[in-house]
Amino acid sequence: MVHKHLAGVPRSDEINGELIALIVPHAGLVYSGPIAAYSYKLLEKAQPKTVILCGPSHRYPFRGISVYGVGVEWRTPLGTVKCNDQLCQQLMSYDPRIAAIAAAHQQEHCLEVQLPYLQTVLSNFTIVPLLMGQPDRETVAMLGDALKSLKVDSRTIMIAASDWQHYRPAKEGWPMDSLGMECVKALDADRLESLLGAGKTEACGGGSVVAVLRAAVARGANRAKILKYGDSGDSSGDKSSVVGYVAAAIYKVADVSPTRSEAPAEEATYPTATDRKTLIEIARQSIEAHLTGKPTPQFEVSDTLKSDGAAFVTLTKNGQLRGCIGYTEAFKPLWETVSECAISAAVKDPRFPPVTAAELAALYIEISVLTPLQKVKSLDEIKVGRDGLMISMGGWRGLLLPQVAAEYGWTRDEFLQHTCQKAGLPLDAYRSPNAVIQKFQAIVFGEAKD
Repeated sequence: MVHKHLAGVPRSDEINGELIALIVPHAGLVYSGPIAAYSYKLLEKAQPKTVILCGPSHRYPFRGISVYGVGVEWRTPLGTVKCNDQLCQQLMSYDPRIAAIAAAHQQEHCLEVQLPYLQTVLSNFTIVPLLMGQPDRETVAMLGDALKSLKVDSRTIMIAASDWQHYRPAKEGWPMDSLGMECVKALDADRLESLLGAGKTEACGGGSVVAVLRAAVARGANRAKILKYGDSGDSSGDKSSVVGYVAAAIYKVADVSPTRSEAPAEEATYPTATDRKTLIEIARQSIEAHLTGKPTPQFEVSDTLKSDGAAFVTLTKNGQLRGCIGYTEAFKPLWETVSECAISAAVKDPRFPPVTAAELAALYIEISVLTPLQKVKSLDEIKVGRDGLMISMGGWRGLLLPQVAAEYGWTRDEFLQHTCQKAGLPLDAYRSPNAVIQKFQAIVFGEAKD
């Protein structure tokens, strides 16, 4: 099964840099293994000698961190794995809240399920097995600081084992998971922690992910890539109640050349006129099916629409906004993104009551296909009418599409202020050194008007 999952990864050269950490799921291999394989495939080339495994305690309640490694070997049907006694002892010396609690590991699975992949892709390695008890802010901060304190080389990798949203319909769970993935992509551990605390995203190993993100950035990580997203319904066929799975790589590049999220807009793949018409039909048919209690139709789409894409769907009625929902990162095929965002815009925009079937004929649908986000280094880069904006600071974030500023005739400063307002931040927050400003462009198209 492990060999099959690894063989299913289309390529192993997903990153061009020094791999520092991975995020992997930890469910039964038949469910989450095909996703985890995307992370583990990278290790065939990296070949680390030490693997620091971090995950949550599911069954044994305790406070602090359990490191079950000194003098212990872990065993699977593929053989035994030794622990790095030196690093385990360093961690226990760092803080008394880090101790060996054997009972915490007796019925725990989240670290054990990683071993068959590690044993398959690596030839000689040791592990540092860490379980987090109660994932309160103090414990998460302590683990992050402890990981930062370790003197390790480039042959050491950290792995955070976490499943994401639990037991929701796939179309409800995906928006929650996408928020968490955006934090990972931005290396924004603080915002991820805030979203987890507010229940806006969900991860049973979220504390481990936050701690590993912080430690990875301290080790020089400046890039992150979502390798694969999926859910348990991909294997079971039941999308009515799923668990989300994420595979991600966190790494360091030596130069300052742009990543995909900072790539020039010209590199984006835009839908053709035929594709745009198809996307509009997908949006309307998806909304209609949802409002009438029918399953979402199966759509025949071009290869372009099968490629991952970010998009927003905007609904208006009699010229007034009726709903707008979208994803800023390309995690799913563009046609699926449009289908799901159309439904969400109709029934899940918290600013409006859900659209009813009686309103469907009066709705006007507009789709904005987004280019990758680009970090703004100077406000002079922003061009009103061309660029959309996303401003993040702490756990707050706001986004406005490029057509909004053009519609209201805002100046650049007004656009920045309104984006801060959308984020729930002070109007001048964009001037703060802690604010992250990103721009993007959009291809905007809508239904033909009579």
